[in-house]
Amino acid sequence: MKKLLLAGLAILSLQAFAQKSNVESAAIYLRNGEMEDAKKSIEAAIINPETKDDPKAWFYYVAILDTIYRNPAYEKLVDTDLAEKFYAGCKKCIETDVKKRYEYYCRDNAILNSAFMNFNKGITAYEKKDYSAAINYYQMVLDVIPYDKNEDLKKNNLSEKNIYLYMAYSAVQSNNNPKAKIYLQKLMDLNYDDHLIYMQMANIYLEEKDTTSALKFVDLGRSKFPTEKALINQELNIYLNMGKPDMLLDKLNAALEINPDDVQLLYVRGSVYDNFANDLIKRGKHSRDTASTLTRKAQGEKVAAKKANYTAAAANYQKQYSEFQNKSKESAVKAEADYKKVVELNPDYIDAFINLGALTNNKTTELVEKINGLPTNITQAEYDKRYNPLKKQKDDILNTALGYFNQALAIADAKGEDTADKKKEKYEYMREILQSIQMVYANLGDEKKAMETKKKRELYD
Repeated sequence: MKKLLLAGLAILSLQAFAQKSNVESAAIYLRNGEMEDAKKSIEAAIINPETKDDPKAWFYYVAILDTIYRNPAYEKLVDTDLAEKFYAGCKKCIETDVKKRYEYYCRDNAILNSAFMNFNKGITAYEKKDYSAAINYYQMVLDVIPYDKNEDLKKNNLSEKNIYLYMAYSAVQSNNNPKAKIYLQKLMDLNYDDHLIYMQMANIYLEEKDTTSALKFVDLGRSKFPTEKALINQELNIYLNMGKPDMLLDKLNAALEINPDDVQLLYVRGSVYDNFANDLIKRGKHSRDTASTLTRKAQGEKVAAKKANYTAAAANYQKQYSEFQNKSKESAVKAEADYKKVVELNPDYIDAFINLGALTNNKTTELVEKINGLPTNITQAEYDKRYNPLKKQKDDILNTALGYFNQALAIADAKGEDTADKKKEKYEYMREILQSIQMVYANLGDEKKAMETKKKRELYD
């Protein structure tokens, strides 16, 4: 038994030697550029019990994969999962290297490279709509961030916030609501400066029929971005869908009773009234069009009872149209009053000027309908007599709208553009305002100024 035991120990020693020899062989092959043999040798070493926890083995494993990845001559040796293997090898090298002999390479260099590799893989997976794989790649990038003591990843836009944003995009695209919630909440915890994450979180809860939670996140977003139009509209739409739009107005009115000169609250209330006005216009048009359809049916109907029903229904829809029109005008007047109060308190409040311009421009709709409805079977003199006063009213309104848009344009033009974010904001405002001005000139029939404005707008594309 003693001899057998010695023989067994001898065999184990030989096996251990063989595996350590694989590490040394891999090192030699690496130095000689014999990468296929280097890869085979080191892969054998890292799965053997004798060397699987040897930091030297993992050091060479990482170095060999790194060389293969970077050199096009070894392209045939690149495995589809090389980026994952490289990351895992770096982690294992760091974990086993208790004496920190290889820290200079594995911890301070290679693992950072693995983050760039996996980020690129994540982008590719996302573009291929393999969102689950994309999330896995991004997670590996996140895991590397604690090792980035010089913030090299952050300097290349691979910050924790940005990676969580990519993960949130992937989760949303794959309709993975549980993960999307986690990543969006993480972005909020990290104070990510974008109102869209609050909107997206609210949308997820709306999909899940959880209106209470949806409103909670809209409120959170509004507290951080109080004048963001998209959030205002989202909150309004939620209350509209609940059949409780007055709840939002009640909240605003109560707050304004305490602080009547709060420009942000005034702007938001003006936006709510503005949205009410636009919604009522849409509903009114639907009622008017339905009334017209029913009237045509009544005119062509031979059966007296059906004819009477069509006529009565048309009258009801026409009545609805008038009611919607009147309520829309009332809301527009309230919106205009709030916007004017805002610019009185803060003459640089650009969004209020833009909305005043749009609100004023919309007043021409009814006049245009009247102009288009003028009979054609009358004399030119009679037509001009009816047309000219309507045109003057329309042009006066358009010129007032133009004044508001020009005030907004002056504010936008004065904005700085010394940073990328400031430049982006300024250009967005300039495009939006110039587009509105171009449309006003077109409606005024001033083709020359419309084209001049169009060319100016194109400078900000």
